[in-house]
Amino acid sequence: MLSSSRFARHCLAIIGFAIAFGSAKAQDLPWHLGSLNPAAPVAPSAINTAQVKPGPYEVVVAVIDSGILSGHPSLDGRLLPGYDMLSPPLNLRGARSTDYSPDARDAKCGERVVSSTFRTHGTEVASLIAGNGQSGVRGVNPNAKILPIRLFGSCPMRRADLLDAMSWAAGFPVEGVPINPNPARVINLSFSGGKMTCGADLQQLIYRLNRKNIFIVAAVGNTFGKKLAEPSNCEGVISVGAVDAENNIEGYSALDARTVIYAPGGGKSLDGNSPWHVNKLKVASFDVDFKGDETPSGVPRGVGTSYAAPLVSGFISLLLSQRLDMGIDDFLSQLPKFSRPVKATSKCADCEPKGLAMTSASSR
Repeated sequence: MLSSSRFARHCLAIIGFAIAFGSAKAQDLPWHLGSLNPAAPVAPSAINTAQVKPGPYEVVVAVIDSGILSGHPSLDGRLLPGYDMLSPPLNLRGARSTDYSPDARDAKCGERVVSSTFRTHGTEVASLIAGNGQSGVRGVNPNAKILPIRLFGSCPMRRADLLDAMSWAAGFPVEGVPINPNPARVINLSFSGGKMTCGADLQQLIYRLNRKNIFIVAAVGNTFGKKLAEPSNCEGVISVGAVDAENNIEGYSALDARTVIYAPGGGKSLDGNSPWHVNKLKVASFDVDFKGDETPSGVPRGVGTSYAAPLVSGFISLLLSQRLDMGIDDFLSQLPKFSRPVKATSKCADCEPKGLAMTSASSR
């Protein structure tokens, strides 16, 4: 079991580092992935894993999120049967079911008006893990399998549903729900906002998952420098903050010495002139016409720690595909082969993050 102090000693980051051409001129889109070559299925060079090819093992990554739209070509062949774990009355469909698709674009939770971003959020997150290259979106490990689990949408999640979703993802029995036949080795949680101290119920479940050698990856949240909240503040969780293309911790990212890894989350480009929200991560999403019809697309839309977390989940699944018995300690011990320092910040004197970057010094 990893303690918080153990994580702090291994505080590492995956850096979105755009590929330099000649006079260090870098491409901006998608800067977090660098040059993609569909004919050579390897991990993105921008996070220094370009030579890490998928191994013989197929790894299941659970995406516990807003649901996934299965019709996107970028996810063809990548989705497993999933589940909607949101309970009524917050589940607008009235019950849990095998329908893991998100709420309709115009769905409302009572009088609560919710951004349609929630409809595509889970699909976008999944594409960064296992996108197959169609629509120009290729994930870190295109050979990974995605286990879709819907936990929120127009209505917010319930704590009990979160515990059930994580348990079901791991293959544990959940009352009233069929056993998951495809247990995940990695659970991606691209959300934050729970208790400022990890609750005993959630912590005990995470310990149980850790004992099963299951990786829990959680976004630290877009709280503009605040401390970690659940689930990223729990021991045994790989908490993920965001960096920009210049290797700076993003201003919108939570800032806490307990953050384990930093990854590209969208931000200003390498020229340093664009604002934080301009240079976005390219994800599998949907364009909507004036009639409300959706068309699959690959668009630069992702900004936030929600999008940094799946890059880490994809990277972990890539390493697991080569060595299925890899544990958390093994993972942390391998990271220095790819790491370099992230730029220090005076706002967090205790933060000592390192990161993955495409440099000759850290080549294999």
